[in-house]
This record gives sequence, C-alpha cells and structure tokens, in this order.
Amino acid sequence: MFNKKKQSQDTDSSGALNKKALVCSSEAAAISIGIHVLIIIFAGSIVAMKYVQKRDAAFAGENIARPKLERRELQMPVKVQNLQKKSRRPKVTSRMASVSQASFALPDMLGMGDIGGGFDRSGGGRSLSSMGAAGSLGFGIAPINFFGAKSQGEKIVFIVDAGKGMMEPHKGGYFTFQYAKDRLGKMIDRMSSATLFNAMAYDNNETVMFRSKLVPANPANRAALKKWIAPLNADANNVDNLDDLPGRYDAPKDYDNDRIKTPYAWIRPVQAAMEQKADNIFVLCSGYGSQKADDDVLLEMYGFESEAEWQLSQGWDAERLANVKRHNDGLIADAKKLVEEKNKELRAAGKPPLIIQNWSAHVASTLGWDWLHSPSLVTKDHPYGVDGEWIIDYLEGVYEYNYLPDKLKKPAVHVVKLIASDGSGVDDYGGDGDRYTFRYTQLKKIPKAFRGEMELLRGADSIDDLLRSNKSLTEE
Repeated sequence: MFNKKKQSQDTDSSGALNKKALVCSSEAAAISIGIHVLIIIFAGSIVAMKYVQKRDAAFAGENIARPKLERRELQMPVKVQNLQKKSRRPKVTSRMASVSQASFALPDMLGMGDIGGGFDRSGGGRSLSSMGAAGSLGFGIAPINFFGAKSQGEKIVFIVDAGKGMMEPHKGGYFTFQYAKDRLGKMIDRMSSATLFNAMAYDNNETVMFRSKLVPANPANRAALKKWIAPLNADANNVDNLDDLPGRYDAPKDYDNDRIKTPYAWIRPVQAAMEQKADNIFVLCSGYGSQKADDDVLLEMYGFESEAEWQLSQGWDAERLANVKRHNDGLIADAKKLVEEKNKELRAAGKPPLIIQNWSAHVASTLGWDWLHSPSLVTKDHPYGVDGEWIIDYLEGVYEYNYLPDKLKKPAVHVVKLIASDGSGVDDYGGDGDRYTFRYTQLKKIPKAFRGEMELLRGADSIDDLLRSNKSLTEE
C-alpha cells in the first residue's frame, strides 16, 4: 500500500518535472525567436537607412557656378558639306513647293551675314550634292513678281540698269527709276531669312554688287541693301555714276569664247550672278545695251585688216566720213542747246531735268533731224555688233563652268525692258529698217534660252500712270 502510494508520488513528481522542462523549453524558444526577430529588424533598418541615405544624396542639388559658353557662329555650309560626304542616302528626284507664303515667320538665322552658296532650287532633279554650299530644305523658296516677270526661287539675284536710258523723259525719267528702287526693296522685304539674294547695278561695262556672295534676306541685310542702293541715280544731275556705290565687280576668270572676248552691259552682271550659282536672275534694263564685238573678231570674220579698209571697200573714203561726222556733230550741238534751255525751265519749276542717253537717237527720233549713218565693222552683217546667239553661246560657257560641276541646272534668266509710257520704244532706236527691230529681237532670245520670261515695263511720271499702264504691278 505504502509502495503504491510512493510510486504514485514519484510518477506525479516526474510528470511535473517534465511539464516544467517543456515550459522552459517553450519559453527559451520564444525568447530565441524574439531575439532573432529583433536582430532581423535591426539589420534591415540599418540597410534601409543606408539605401535611403544614398538615394537622397543622389538627388541633392548643388548650386555650382559654371562658366558660360560663348555662342559660336553657325557654320551651316561646312556642317552640311560634311553631312553630304557621309550620307549615302539616294537622291531626291522631285519636290512640290507651295507658291504662297507661309502664315508664320521663320526665325532669323544667326551669324549668317555674308555666306556663299545656300539654298538651291534647280528645277526637277535634286540631290544633296547639287544644292550649292548648303543643302536646301525648301524653307527659302520665295515667289517673285519682278515688274511682271514671275518666278520663284531660293537663290535670287536682281540686276538693275543704272544708265541714262533708264532716266529718259519719255520713259518716266527720274520717277520711274526711284519707283523701281523702292519696289526692289519691297520684294526683298517679303522674303524669308532662309532665302539667299544679291543685287547688282551696271552701266556699259561697269558692274557693282551689293555683296560679293549671296546673303540671307534677314532684316540686317534687307536694311543694308536699301542703304546701298539709295544713292543710285538719286541725283538727277549725276546719273549713271556708279562711283557712289561700293562693290566693284572684277571677273575672276576669262571664259574662252571665239566671238565675245569682253562682256558688256547686262552680260557682265548676269555672268557675276551665275558665278554665285543663282537659280533665278532678274534683269531690269533699258535695252540691248552697248554690246559690241571686239574689232579683231569682226575683222577676222570679214576678212579685213582694219576698219578703214572695210569702209573703203564700201565706197567711203576719209573725206566722206569726215563730212558725215561734221554734220552729225552739228546736230548734236544744236540738240544739246535745246535740252539745256528746257532744263533751265524745269529746274526753275523744281522738277528734275531731262536726261538723254543717246544723242544720235534723240536727234533722229525725237527731233526728227536728218541723222547720217556711216558704215562700220559692227554694221555689216550684225548691225549692233553682237548677235543674240553669240550671247547665248557665251553664257552657256559661264553656266558649264559654274553649274555643271555641282550638277545644277541652268538658272532662269528673266529680262524686263523699260519702254515709253505710250508703249513706244520697244525697240531701242529708230530708223534704218531692220536696224530698228534688231536689238529687241536679239534681246528676247536670252530669257527663252535660259528658262526665263521677257516682259515690257511702261514708264510713267506718276504712280497712278505706272499702275494704270502695267497691270502686272498690282498682281502679287
């Protein structure tokens, strides 16, 4: 009995110990787990703090004083040329262009004052290698109404005759020329800065240029053009004096030609415009100009060693030639007296004087006096020395030298001839049958050969008469 009771007590004691050990084990496990959790949280917090601190540092801004870079001048021609060399893209064969002007204004190009080459519009085929010194994106296409001759282009040259023929009274005299200068300025004002242009003036074999290269039509160059051209024939008493304008043109080379050795009148500025690779050339002139073939060329053609020998072959000896000269000189002297008397009256009335370009034409046509003609080398087969086909052949040589290496097409050459307000004067001088029509007939050949237009401008001494006689002036 006693043994059973003792056994039972031992059993209870053992169970209590086991239960106590189990409780201690559970408490130890819980404490261990808690410690590990705390360690994990602590370690994670440290990692998180370091990560957050690094991210915050990456986005912290600092005010660091940095030196300002000087804005450099754009070098568009050079950069585009480099791109041209690297590019292997196929040629662009055609492009449609809108004639109307954009409704927004393009920003002016910085630092492009006096650059060459530029934006080319050569007609049909186009490629990066055929766009002059800078590739064309079409931004510079400008529609032009040049006294009735209409076209559009990106590289444009305007040429104005500064001779006395532009200032004659029956052609509107002083007023018409001033109007022409003002209108030229307005044409350039309507261009965008992406259009390249130049302007030239000529008289006989002398030519002056606004710039030595095509320049962008930005505000600075537009203002400079107006300032450059302002003195041109501004004083009616000092006409055809190009000394007041800077920019004398000297041909950079001689173009080999069998018939024309020296280009005269508008041929010289057209040549200069072609050397600048213009795509449109506009000429305002009073006529065919003093185109004269070199004597040695004519002598070789006619088979004579001197002009005197040719004249003798036509029955004109020295005495007969001298008599004709005395007769004509007397007519000119009398005509000059009449004009001077008329000019005194005009000056007293505050009006500009009469300006006479060619006294022989004035005597024969205006006064109706008997002007006598004597033979000369330039009146045998070619009354005025140079046939229009000769000029075309000469300009073809200029084109081939300056355009073909860049695979550019011919420029469009447009000619506008100033005539009298009544429509007369289409031909330069009166009398002598075929000689009367020869110059205008030859003049028309040039624009036809160079994709251009031929127009006539009637001069007048008031704006109302100008607009009434020339509807094209109101068509924009």
